[in-house]
Amino acid sequence: MKIFMFFLVLFSSFGMCDDSIFQKEIIGSWITGQQDEYFGAQWFITEYKKDGTTIHRQFKDASCETTSIIINGVWNIQDGQLTNIVLGSLGDFEIPSGIMLVDEIIKLANGEMVISTDTNRTAYRMKSDKCL
Repeated sequence: MKIFMFFLVLFSSFGMCDDSIFQKEIIGSWITGQQDEYFGAQWFITEYKKDGTTIHRQFKDASCETTSIIINGVWNIQDGQLTNIVLGSLGDFEIPSGIMLVDEIIKLANGEMVISTDTNRTAYRMKSDKCL
């Protein structure tokens, strides 16, 4: 039984370590990655801040000058899952406050993020402060 508890604690520690690494790596601005099926068709910047807030700016076209919607929210990473909760939105349409999106992190390192979305789509993101 003691050996089982040792391995349980050991593997739990590795999970927490990954989350803390993910939490540091995600800080910054992210756009659609080149491998993503929507690359060149969706223009947005999602910024994850150290204080746990996020701002998502969706643009109308590839010029990335005119926003169609801005979504404010909060984010958290726990057990390898990225959770985003909408706090409010402004723009061409409204996203109801309280909506929660939970994505499984497949990879988050070196400016690349791969997630399995809550709709079972694999999404690719890359760090950038420009939408293209």
